[in-house]
Amino acid sequence: MRDIDVFLTGGTGFIGRWLLSELTADGQRVAVLLRGGGNRIGELCSWIEAHGGRGDLIHGLAGDLAAPGLGLDAGDRALARTTRRVFHLGAAMSFGLAPEIAAQVNVKGSERITELAASAPHLRRLVLLSGFQHRRSGWLTANRYHDSKLDADTLVRQLAHARGVPLTTVHPGPVVGDSRTGETTQFWGWPTLVRALHRGRLPIVPGGPGHWFPLLAVDYLARFLAGAPQLDETLDGQYWLLHDATPPLHELLTAVADELGVRAPRLRVPVPLAALGLRAGLDRWTGLPAEALTFVSDDRFPTAEAHHVATALDLTEPDPIHLARTTARFLTVNGFQAAAPQRQP
Repeated sequence: MRDIDVFLTGGTGFIGRWLLSELTADGQRVAVLLRGGGNRIGELCSWIEAHGGRGDLIHGLAGDLAAPGLGLDAGDRALARTTRRVFHLGAAMSFGLAPEIAAQVNVKGSERITELAASAPHLRRLVLLSGFQHRRSGWLTANRYHDSKLDADTLVRQLAHARGVPLTTVHPGPVVGDSRTGETTQFWGWPTLVRALHRGRLPIVPGGPGHWFPLLAVDYLARFLAGAPQLDETLDGQYWLLHDATPPLHELLTAVADELGVRAPRLRVPVPLAALGLRAGLDRWTGLPAEALTFVSDDRFPTAEAHHVATALDLTEPDPIHLARTTARFLTVNGFQAAAPQRQP
């Protein structure tokens, strides 16, 4: 591959796979930063082709967000600098994330990506995937992944402004499976709640009547990410992307319980009290760490501009209840683990 259209981090991850399918189906040549190098490219390309994309347009670059210079050799760095768009999706994601990993991968890694984007002579856009909440987690729900994403967001915006990097930031809500099939390759976050409910180990609803867990379908997000940076109006824009019609958490859990044929929790408990109980040991029984409650919120978010862009891209939001049911069904049918890839329509 002599030059590229896109340089992507996080390509082997959950959101990255769906985005790669969109980009390559559109004929775009993509270089993907791969920790572990060529050992992972074969599986990735096979997955992409099974999901409607083109594996022949994907080129793996051995590197690491945590390494100086992204761990790229001179030739791969030269290829990366030919890109017109950089998508930064890569991050260390888990509950109980070690502070040094959060700092080196999520924060410092984002700085390294922005520096690479600044050095690309034909760059048209850097797209940063951030988070939907802009308040740090509290001590009861301490979530280093969430907090490090906030730190990275601030750092990238400051650096992009200083270096003249054209930036678009997308703040997605909790991302769940494909709206058509429910398929996911990520089994924390929403799946953690569904697993606890399925096992009969979610006796309460965290939060009050106004608390929600705002869903976002991964295929919808991928189409938004692929299309937004091609619009002039999105330059320097920030977009909170989530499905506004997602009902309160107690209604969502009731719908999922009905889908799974299990009993829905009725008792609502304030989030701080629920977190305190989980930290006191209930997390071992429920399988639900207190960190997961970071994504349960009673806030509402400024989504009008994202809706405007979605309309320009001719995107139609899935029904959140249907999405919740579909993703829960996929998770339980597949035993809360990745399924063999199936070609999507």
